Amino acid sequence: MTKFLKPILLTLSIAIFSMGSATANDIKKSATIDMKKLFDEYHLTKDAQDKVKANQKIIATENNAKLDAIRQIADQIKALGKKIDDPVIAANTRNKLVRDRQLLANKGNALENNRREWLNRRNKAINENIVTEMRKILAQIQDKVEAYARDNDIDMIFDKSARGVTQTHFLIFSKDKFDITATLLETLNADAPKGE
Repeated sequence: MTKFLKPILLTLSIAIFSMGSATANDIKKSATIDMKKLFDEYHLTKDAQDKVKANQKIIATENNAKLDAIRQIADQIKALGKKIDDPVIAANTRNKLVRDRQLLANKGNALENNRREWLNRRNKAINENIVTEMRKILAQIQDKVEAYARDNDIDMIFDKSARGVTQTHFLIFSKDKFDITATLLETLNADAPKGE
């Protein structure tokens, strides 16, 4: 999930960083947050991750069933190969067994190609769903951050977890007293089901 998260968090960080066109003289109050922590510890993120894991488990079970069918065909091909190699077998019988083996090989190859295409489609669907869910969750987080900034008269909020192209932090230093991550986490998780 993190490979999809990085570009979205970077975009969101830049949006929050540039949340106004105020000059340095106009900025009266600023704060910091850890967007990665907000995302990771938001109860809806955990729910989305649980759904992804459940879907991956279903896919793995179905994939194993498809692989079992292919293995059974491979075993049948191997058994036919032993019969074909038997020196006492009649030529007509051997020719029929060779044809049967080829038909099984064709069937096995078709099943394997279908399995791979099916697996690619399912994985692509899961990945697209992950990106969609993450965007929704990040939009909700951003809405809460912006609402908090408006309600508390904060001019700018900086993301402590944001990194640049060189993987260095955008925000080099900030006192902990400016960090509003814990407060926003409480707000985000206020409607979480009990027991989480």
